[in-house]
Amino acid sequence: MQEKSSRGMKYLFVFFMLVISISAGFAQTFTKAELIAKISDYFDWPHPSQYNDIWKVPLKEIKDVKPTDKYAKQIDVAVERGIVYLTPADYSATAGYFCPDSAVSRQDAALIFARAFCLSAPSVDLVARYSDAKEVKPDARNALNALLSRGLMTGKIATELKPNDTITAEETNLIFNKITSSMVSPVQAVPFTNAIAPRRYVKLWCPTPGATIYFTNDGTTPTTSSQIYTVRDKGHINEMIADNQRPERYVVYKAFAVKDGMEPSPIQTFVWHLYRPVIDDFKSDLILKGTTTSPTVYRLYNDSESVRPMAWYIEGSKSGIVFDALQTPTSSKNLKEYVEKNIATKPFVLIIGHEHGDHTAQAKNFLDAGIDVYANKRGWSTLGTSGGPFPAIFSSPSDQSKIKNIEQGDKFDLGNVVFDVYALPGHANGNIILHDKVNGLVFSSDIYGCTRAGSADNVAVQQVKADLLLSMAQQVYSNYRKNGGKTTMLFTGHDEVPLADNNLRLFEAALQQVVDKGEAGCSPTLRGNNDAPYSRTTLIGDMWKDGTNWISLKLIGIMGDNSEYLTSYPINYNGPDGYLKYSVLSNIEIEGGELIGTTLTWAPPSKPFVWAGTEMIVSNSLPNMFDPWTYSYRIKVPQNNSSINIIPTTMSTKVKSIKLNGKEVGYRSSNTVYVSDGAIIIIDIIAADGKTTSAYKFTVEK
Repeated sequence: MQEKSSRGMKYLFVFFMLVISISAGFAQTFTKAELIAKISDYFDWPHPSQYNDIWKVPLKEIKDVKPTDKYAKQIDVAVERGIVYLTPADYSATAGYFCPDSAVSRQDAALIFARAFCLSAPSVDLVARYSDAKEVKPDARNALNALLSRGLMTGKIATELKPNDTITAEETNLIFNKITSSMVSPVQAVPFTNAIAPRRYVKLWCPTPGATIYFTNDGTTPTTSSQIYTVRDKGHINEMIADNQRPERYVVYKAFAVKDGMEPSPIQTFVWHLYRPVIDDFKSDLILKGTTTSPTVYRLYNDSESVRPMAWYIEGSKSGIVFDALQTPTSSKNLKEYVEKNIATKPFVLIIGHEHGDHTAQAKNFLDAGIDVYANKRGWSTLGTSGGPFPAIFSSPSDQSKIKNIEQGDKFDLGNVVFDVYALPGHANGNIILHDKVNGLVFSSDIYGCTRAGSADNVAVQQVKADLLLSMAQQVYSNYRKNGGKTTMLFTGHDEVPLADNNLRLFEAALQQVVDKGEAGCSPTLRGNNDAPYSRTTLIGDMWKDGTNWISLKLIGIMGDNSEYLTSYPINYNGPDGYLKYSVLSNIEIEGGELIGTTLTWAPPSKPFVWAGTEMIVSNSLPNMFDPWTYSYRIKVPQNNSSINIIPTTMSTKVKSIKLNGKEVGYRSSNTVYVSDGAIIIIDIIAADGKTTSAYKFTVEK
């Protein structure tokens, strides 16, 4: 009885081992999708859906892969880069089949590896040595020879290659590991080279950790004496079309990478086709169709403009606004006439969002036609003089006298929609913003940056120190949202599509990390050429992976220098530990009452300039604002309000303590305070260093 039981256990054990062996056998193969995903992930190719580039070429339609499939993105980019073809095997076709769940033959795997790692075939046909060479497909022969010559693949037996056998996971991993450990992988580049665009910002990278990239951009063959590329040193290298090069040019980069103890990578050649017309017509796209309570919005642009700014036409039930005036010279085309003939159904005005030349060029055509033109006076000196590549926009005293000032607190009533005006300097002292509180539309010009991957745009905000700009941005955002205001769509000066509320929050977050961490919250610039290397930048997100949900702001100075990119008086927050001394509020919100602010100054007054025949000096300040370094304020409270809510926001999120009337409260917490006329409210703050303190006094007036 015991012997039979023992024999039965042995049979059962053998059966289970057989099942496990069979299961393991099935598990030891890669599907085609899995192999492609392994390679795509290694090279870290960005998927077109992950970055904002209007010039990117549409992906091919893969009929048997849904966008929601597990490896859909990796398959898309491998097809885009020619690592694998769809069936039928016609690379020019716009659609085809991938067969994601199919097994991969040894020769198809060789093709994929050879294309991905740019493996060249030897002069000797090693495939011919095998008795089954006739089974090798013509397009796989060179790939198999490349792998055979490097010892990456061998015959299944001495005389047979077995090219149609399914490659095992073990063999696949062995090939992959041998390649990546013995030879430096090919240099990669973005933007991808299949698109035609007016400019490109070139980023190179090598998947091999620790490899050094050498490159040329003059058509010559790179050597180890050529330029070295790192993002830190070179940024994204700007390749544009100068006016004397239009309409097109080809940009050629050649690059390879080396690492001690490994075979150098093959030289990669990248060619970008740049195209920008000499003169082009204005174009427009309908972004929002108006309703009884919301405006119609059109995007305005011109493909001949070197930095491709955006302007916006906003029309309500009674009137409209052209916001910004693009870059095309008045002698070439007329934006006012284009808007009037093609878009506008109501009378309109022009509002200049900020004074830089790529947003103001067409303004004189509006003025000459009798259209009201608004521009903030802090930008008038720029509008009246030439600077860099941009000519003066309003050079005559007669024209200057007709320009109307626009300032924070103004309103523009278009009939069914009202826009409030806010000022937010940093990129330009005259930058103003329009906000539709009901529908949540924000027109900001350049201050909130640009998310275009192909432009590597990190907007300069060097007119205001980072901590004070954080405070001003928080105050403006609080006003957007006050009394139920919305922020649903953000229209910037260079993004072709509206962004979202998250981009406003990213702007604040980018500045906040600098305040919280000092230099450790900064990074080198993304923009190459004159900005690189090491321009002090604050960056959140990855422009190649995060779509429009990233931001890069260029601050004052160079990484590691002594520039005062943070406030230095009455306390110096610069230097290694300066950021630990913030014991101030950056914003305070009052619900049920109104803070009576003070004059907030961010820069010295302008130099004297002549405008409309009169010498002017314009202050860089705003009235009725919260100043973090002014410690006494009044709060007006209606007679029938017995309490108010106070929301304190400290400049640093790392403070040790926030006390409201002696009680510990949280960062940005809402706190009810019962008030009477003459009541005193005290907020005490202890900085992250545990030593620096500040106290704010708020007197209630009923």
